[in-house]
This record gives sequence, structure tokens and C-alpha cells, in this order.
Amino acid sequence: MNVFETHAKIVGDYASYIRSFINIADPAIRQTVEAALAEGKLWPEPLLQFNPAYEMVGSVAEIAKTGALHGAITDIFRGYSLYRHQLEAIKLGTAAQDFVVTSGTGSGKSLTYIGSIFHRLLAGPQSSGVMAIVVYPMNALINSQTNEFRIYKENYEQATGSAFPITFGQYTGQEREEVRDKMREHPPQVLLTNYMMLELLLTRVRERPIRDAIYGNLSFLVFDELHTYRGRQGADVAMLIRRIRAQCKQHVTCIGTSATMVSVGSLASQREQVAQVATTVFGRPFRSEQVIAETLTRSLEYLGALPSRPVLAQAIGAGVDTRHDAAKLRVHPVAVWLENRVALEEREGRLVRRRPLRISEVVSALAEDSGLSEQACRECLASLLLWISTVNQQLEDSGSRYTILPFKLHQFIAQTGASTRHLIKTRIVSSRSSRGSTNRTTGTRSRSSPMSSAARPVMRLSASLAWAIGWSHESSAKVPTRTRKQRTGT
Repeated sequence: MNVFETHAKIVGDYASYIRSFINIADPAIRQTVEAALAEGKLWPEPLLQFNPAYEMVGSVAEIAKTGALHGAITDIFRGYSLYRHQLEAIKLGTAAQDFVVTSGTGSGKSLTYIGSIFHRLLAGPQSSGVMAIVVYPMNALINSQTNEFRIYKENYEQATGSAFPITFGQYTGQEREEVRDKMREHPPQVLLTNYMMLELLLTRVRERPIRDAIYGNLSFLVFDELHTYRGRQGADVAMLIRRIRAQCKQHVTCIGTSATMVSVGSLASQREQVAQVATTVFGRPFRSEQVIAETLTRSLEYLGALPSRPVLAQAIGAGVDTRHDAAKLRVHPVAVWLENRVALEEREGRLVRRRPLRISEVVSALAEDSGLSEQACRECLASLLLWISTVNQQLEDSGSRYTILPFKLHQFIAQTGASTRHLIKTRIVSSRSSRGSTNRTTGTRSRSSPMSSAARPVMRLSASLAWAIGWSHESSAKVPTRTRKQRTGT
């Protein structure tokens, strides 16, 4: 799939739909609106972001031989290899130490707490009651993780011919009553739920068997997507955690996972800030050493310096053959340039992600470093991204869990604004949205006109379409509302 062609088609269809709502008689306003749409006011240029590779430390089987994990885990995580940040977190978890993992999408954050929990349960096969609670912000995540647990169960049973020794179950508002009845009679060792249902489990009389199984046996309390618990919801969760810990008879290891929570300051100060957040949420001191960040590595061959201008120019001029395999992709000069100039940077002796860039910024940088035209660089970039997608699809089809420099295009869809007229000597039409504006020459202030009923569907459309296609929705303007004076004429 050519990502640029797909993106252009989607944005083109959206632009056509937006224009179908516009019927402006006033020439000046129509010209201003058309100019704003032509320059992409509602659909700014997309951002290109890469998901770099993570440093590997070995297969699960190899690590189990060292004693860091229970030997039976190799039958559960068949074909898995661990990243460095996963192993660092698991070592803390198996030692009953709290930790928080902050890393990007696809970095295997869930494996850090699942591995820690499974190690404990396999080491104590006679354990009963609810030994671990994993709390997710959305039921969709619970459903997905339950499916993963079923895969782990199948892996073990196929490899050993024995029943899976760990019980698990999800308890949300989705399950039928008979399913909940069974869980009340026999609470699972690993309970997947959301924080609202967890609150109810601790207060409703009919869930008392589960509550007692939690208070008497809980050893792990995990909150996935920790960054989502903010404000009043965050305070509710923090109080819930404190109540659980106060009632539990055993030491409870607290674990949090999150995408990158802090992106400014030094790497050490970022970990300290995350530790402060974890301390506030869990009500227990977290040190910066208990915050595990991702450890990145290069997936392509890097010789210590970016490809030279002649090498880049030659590679761009030769074109990209998307039929070539992963081995040629790993040494392609433009691909190496892309990983080290756009995807990664070195900071404080470590590789870290670069911020996402606009396509035009990437093309401009490639043109500057290669000495070729931006048009040639844009065509090469499009072909290279198509090649990366093709190779990664082949890797996935072959059963590989690991890909080469996967990427995303982030398209932000903005809400519409309201036009403001300044009726002084000449009329100035602005697409900015504000409650009122002051003329710098006369000092007079004019009220902004409320958005017309014909324009309101456009704003609603922009929000709903962004949700429907799975892109991020960014509000760049708010629709002005009528004040009391405007409504009453006072």
C-alpha cells in the first residue's frame, strides 16, 4: 500500500465533503474560506513518525536458563525474545519490587507484568485466590488482553500436554451473569478489570467472595496506561489503590505501564518526574531506578556516520526497487539516512526517538543532504516507505514478531472556526475564531458572529470523521457561543 496515495485519497474525500456544506454568497468571505481550505487549514500536513527497534537481550528460553524466569515460562511464551527494558522490569517484578515501564507502542510493556505474575504463580502452584489484578482504562483493552491470555494457555497446553496451571478471567460489565457467578464461586488467580468495576467489587455484597479473595491473597496490582488517570479520575484511582493496600494481608507489588509521560528535560529528570507521578498514584515511594525506559537500537547497518552527499545522490538517482528483500533494505543509504537523521538521535549516551516531522521537513532535509531537488527526494521517500511496508508485511507473513523501521502518518483534523467582519472603512475577513477583536487603528471592538447553522455540521463532521478513520483529532478553534447580552439584546 502506498501510504501517500492512500492519505491523499482520504484527505481529498474529506475535503470534498467539507466543501459540499459551503455555499457562501459574499465574494470576500468565499475567497477567504477557499484560500484557507486550499492551504489545508482544516487538514494540516501530516507528521511522519517511526517506531525504532528495541535492544534485544535474548530469547525467553535463554533467559529462563539463567534463573531470571521460571523454566515453564518457555512453554507459555514460545518464540518470544525479550527486550532489555522488559528484562530490567521483570527482574524488579520477580523480586517483589514496584516499577513503572514507559515505552512506545509495540515495546511489549504488558509482557513485563505478565512475566512477573506468571513467574510467581508457577513458582507457587498451590496459590489460591486473586493473586494479581490488572486494571485497564477501557474494556476493549481487557478483551484484547484476555485473548492474549488464551493464546498463552494454548501454547502451554500444546507444548506440555497438561492443563494450564494459571487461572484468569475478566470481570467487566460485558459478561453474562452466569459467567460472573462462576467467578464469584471460584475467583481466578489473575483478574482483568477496569477501575470502576474494581470499585464495585470491593463494595457490593454479592461480590464479597471476590473481595475476600483479593484481600487475602493479592500480590500484584497493575495499572496499564497509567498516563490516562489524571485529574478527578486520577484522585479516585489513587484512593482506590490506598484502600486495597490497606486491607491486603500480603505485600502488594505495584506496577504501572505507560507511553512516554515526559518528553522534556534530561533523561534523568524525566525518570524522576515519572517516579513522582507513580508515588502520587500508588501512595508508595518510587525511585528513579524503578522507572524503566525503553532501550533503543538501530535496525539498519550504521557505520558511525550518515551516508555522504554523493552516496545519497547516487541512491536517490538509482531509484528504489520495492521487490528487494530485507537484507538490501538494511544497507540502503537512504534508509540508513532516514533511521539516523529522522527516526533516532543520540542523547546523553543513549539512542532516543526524534520528534515526528512533517513530510515536507523530511523531504527538505533529504534534499539538503543529497543536493538533489525536493521533487526527486519526495518520490524516493514515497518509494522507500512503500518498500519498508512491503518488507514488513513479508516478515509478518513469515511468522516474525519483529519488523524493520515501521512508521505512522499522523493526520490531524481541525475543527472549523468562525469568520469575523470588521466593519470600519474596509472590511477585513479573518478565519480566526475569537469572542471579539479590537481594531488596532480605531480601538473599536467588534463581536464575532455566531457560527451559522449551515457551518455547524462541518465542525461535527470533522470530529466524527477523525474518530471514524482512527486519526488524532486536534481542536484548533472553538466555536464562539452567544453571550447573555447577545441573546437578550441588552
